[in-house]
Amino acid sequence: MNLEIVKESYKQLSEAMSFKSFGSFKYPAIGWYFSAEELDNSFVFEKDKWVCMFMYLKLVINKGKRIRFSGDYGSACSGPAELFGFQELSGSDGKFIAETERFKKTRELARDHYEVSLASIRPPKEKYLYMEKLENMDGDKEIEVVNLFPDVTALACLGGLSHYDRGKGMPNVLMPFASSCQSVFTIPYNEKFQTKPNCVIGLMDTFVRNYLPEDMVSFSVPSNRFVEMVNNIKGSFLDKDFINPTGH
Repeated sequence: MNLEIVKESYKQLSEAMSFKSFGSFKYPAIGWYFSAEELDNSFVFEKDKWVCMFMYLKLVINKGKRIRFSGDYGSACSGPAELFGFQELSGSDGKFIAETERFKKTRELARDHYEVSLASIRPPKEKYLYMEKLENMDGDKEIEVVNLFPDVTALACLGGLSHYDRGKGMPNVLMPFASSCQSVFTIPYNEKFQTKPNCVIGLMDTFVRNYLPEDMVSFSVPSNRFVEMVNNIKGSFLDKDFINPTGH
């Protein structure tokens, strides 16, 4: 989805929520896009030590940096390179998740998770993938996924809006067992290609919580679904002209 459309949609959503006092976004929105170019002023992981991408999220939110991902990740966590489609996914034996991290009771359960993860990974469109604060972006970019960081009231509002135009039998909002990098890009990007894309609540990886503010939770939306949701504001509970007959 075109950058300017996504930015305008984010502005409309923020204004509608503020008007209705339906919470706020605790941190600036982030967008994801592919590029064949090595863009200037981009942060890349050091080559000689292990790091997690979320150790540097504050560079994006507070400093306005963009992070560049590719198949060249040095000694950093291999998660982004593998889960963003630049490298083959490792760990098919289930040992790491079951016996090292202890996130699954058995290797069999961990192998099941591996298969689910593998099925959600899509090949990258270009050599590089970038995450950047939405308000800092310019140019003719194609946004793939939008990360929102709502407070609890805003989270409830987003959940309500995601169900507004959907019938029974649709989950609409997922909160999967997943690494944080899966939850902010891999899964919502895969959802973009589905007939009825779902939103994804993320940053529930207990390990990564060590690097995040206590009040930070992500609500990630495929860009096409994000614009669709915002286009549904008129006539919904978020419409400025709507007055609830109960007085609430």
